[in-house]
Amino acid sequence: MPAFATQLHSFLACAQHTADSRRAIRPHLEQLVHQLPDSIPLLAIGKASLEMADEVLLAFGQRVSRGVVTCVPERLAALAPDRRAAFHAAGVDLLPADHPLATKRNVAAAERVRGFVKSLSPSDHLLVLISGGGSAHLTLPAPQLSLESLRDATRLLQRTGCDIRELNAVRKHCEQLKGGRLAAHCSAHDVRVLILSDVLGDPLDVISSGPFAPDPTTYSDALAVLEEANGWNRAPEIAKFLQRGERGELPETPKPGDPSLLYVATTIIGSNTQLVEALADHARSLDLEVAAKWHGVQGDARAVADRIAAFVREHKRMSAPEQPTRALIAGGEWTVNVGNATGSGGPSQELALALAIEFAGTTAAALVYSTDGVDGPTDAAGAIVDGSTLAATEAAGFDARNALANHDSRTLFAGIPATGAVHLRPGPTGTNVNHIAVVLF
Repeated sequence: MPAFATQLHSFLACAQHTADSRRAIRPHLEQLVHQLPDSIPLLAIGKASLEMADEVLLAFGQRVSRGVVTCVPERLAALAPDRRAAFHAAGVDLLPADHPLATKRNVAAAERVRGFVKSLSPSDHLLVLISGGGSAHLTLPAPQLSLESLRDATRLLQRTGCDIRELNAVRKHCEQLKGGRLAAHCSAHDVRVLILSDVLGDPLDVISSGPFAPDPTTYSDALAVLEEANGWNRAPEIAKFLQRGERGELPETPKPGDPSLLYVATTIIGSNTQLVEALADHARSLDLEVAAKWHGVQGDARAVADRIAAFVREHKRMSAPEQPTRALIAGGEWTVNVGNATGSGGPSQELALALAIEFAGTTAAALVYSTDGVDGPTDAAGAIVDGSTLAATEAAGFDARNALANHDSRTLFAGIPATGAVHLRPGPTGTNVNHIAVVLF
């Protein structure tokens, strides 16, 4: 097991506790229970929707009158029978929806969400729970577009390394419920939105593509994103549709000041920033010096690894030999530009592998973790590595640098023993507040 593994596992436990959606929502429900009336319609979308909605039932009981929850299928399958019965008794529909690419059941769930929201009256007080993954869960293509074309465009933008703002600018202009359009269907004069943020800086229009938020982006913005990714050749149906919108042939998304958003009040209940601060507090509780806290880290995973390695080298060079262990804590949304590579991996596993190469032969170690428990299109969430990991990959018959070049980090980590690296595979966690990296040196 890598050096510092025990301490890094404690950071992992801290991250999982802090990012837990149930823990995040409880104090806000304790306030709302005194503010909302006896009949509460409930809507929840995203990876943490089931857990957040269950906390609402526990807090409000029979006051929840009806609702719709889009759920991670694995989390729904694991729901205890008594809790499933509680949702049924409250008249809340539980609908499975896939991620990261939408399927037909996502479209069916989104249609059910639209119907539910359109059924509300001005006297209703709607409680909305939004978490990461809501963009996929709430997929409802514009009538002129096919689900397949949206999936192709989403896959294209993800593989070319577009950030979430760019991706969601396209989604908001190709679908019926994103970018404030769901709010436009809602007649309720009291809409309380609680958000577990998976987007750096917590922009309301970007988190789950902002179904209840004004959208500052335009068709022109969305088309520019797609064109940068060679969309005219690789997603022509979407490009032509966005061009129609740019010409004014299609209605724009609701903008700031739109009357349909007048009755919406939004609260951020958890974020990556809060998680980084909690990890820094944990480091201090272990008597570790916090050398730096990096918020909002973005960019290619390998570029992030270069930055981390340079920081560690510089601080090791400047420190005295007896310097105690220090921690670098980073939070953000690193990405991978896969291109035509066919390897299996994700941004957190790729960052961990790049750090394993950078740290070879040193005493440094790192935890890299995606809080939703799913790193890219894999069953893993990251890894713990140290200065011995590179040698362990070679002993297991892997070429780490070749695996990194082919974006095949998942295959490598799954194939080496735990004495060389700890491959983190917790399964979907029911939450998502981006990625974290903790480096001890």
